[in-house]
Amino acid sequence: MFTHMKQFLVILLASVTTLLLGADLSSFNGAWIVDSAEMNGNSIAADDVSGIVLTLKDGTYLFQSTDITAKGTYKVDQTQSPATMDLTEVEGPNAGRTLRAIAEVTASGWRTCFALQAGAERPKAFKTTADSGLFLASYKRKLGTEPSVSPLKVLLLAGGCCHEYGKQKDVLKAGIEARVNARVDIIYSPDTSTHPPLSTYGNPDYARGYDVVIHDECSADINDPAVVEAVLKPHRDGIPGVNLHCAMHSYRIGKPNEAAKPGTPHAFWFDYLGLQSSGHGPQKPIQITFLQSDHPVTKGLQNWTTINEELYNNIMIWGGAQPLARGRQDGGGRIGQTDAVVVWVNEYGAKRTRVFSTTLGHNTQTVGDVRYLDLVARGLLWSTKHLNEDGTPAAGYGPGGK
Repeated sequence: MFTHMKQFLVILLASVTTLLLGADLSSFNGAWIVDSAEMNGNSIAADDVSGIVLTLKDGTYLFQSTDITAKGTYKVDQTQSPATMDLTEVEGPNAGRTLRAIAEVTASGWRTCFALQAGAERPKAFKTTADSGLFLASYKRKLGTEPSVSPLKVLLLAGGCCHEYGKQKDVLKAGIEARVNARVDIIYSPDTSTHPPLSTYGNPDYARGYDVVIHDECSADINDPAVVEAVLKPHRDGIPGVNLHCAMHSYRIGKPNEAAKPGTPHAFWFDYLGLQSSGHGPQKPIQITFLQSDHPVTKGLQNWTTINEELYNNIMIWGGAQPLARGRQDGGGRIGQTDAVVVWVNEYGAKRTRVFSTTLGHNTQTVGDVRYLDLVARGLLWSTKHLNEDGTPAAGYGPGGK
């Protein structure tokens, strides 16, 4: 029984890799080993899983140990939380069997919990107990097999009212590429109105081929529902988003000062963001306090106070949004608000697309602040699932591909 079980615990690694990092399968070709394992509440000795190697190549796997060779395929569902997977062995001692599992990223790699019996109910949590029939395993990459990864393909949209986008786009590009293994392409409109004619408008496929889109436009009066839907389509289809400052005040359909009702056109953009804002306070310093010290985006970051910046109000925070930092500013100005969420993450739509947002970044000096660029770089890596639990880039996605 344990001989066959050893095989299944490693087989699951292939689908974990694809599911949780959300990239081309070829980026994760290589060899994998078991880090730790337990079954029915009892730990499995390291010697019992040593020598097991899974070779992953373009969506298929080859499992090898001293006494077993097997091949298989898998399918995953990223819309579930935790993520689910079903895997089927094609060749080997368990050919034709299908197992049900759940999986998630850990600080050192991945872990998965699955039912040992074919057709058994899918686990609901990452734990095993006596007679549960469940197996829990953690995985890490075999030393010397780290893949070479291609730079993340980033599309930065910039332009519109009220900001130095001509300068800020270049600061962002340089800052991101210095912190992340990424290539940033820019689509920029020098138009300074609230309806800049970005070349992407009307093209729902504008983000094809990109890993993430950064929205740094100020397009408050782009409010045709069809145009807004086209802006959102790549994100509905699963392409992550990063939203900076005035992007929060863009694509406003309906009355911006009224809370949007989910499912209505008024809510299209806010549903994607996870937060609705309609205005901002005066140009004064903002005291930033990080709320979650254990979140990968904010882990190890220190509270800080900006130069003169605009505090955006919070009309409504969607239930799925996760606030990461609040900002406090003396005097609320015309919005009458002195404390608001300024950094958050969200999961959008049926595909649970990852979305990172910050309302900070009005002035070019703030955009160029190393603390701001560090925050944005982490948000980008989190959104593309290339950020470790300790806030460092995943292997290959740091500066220079490190």
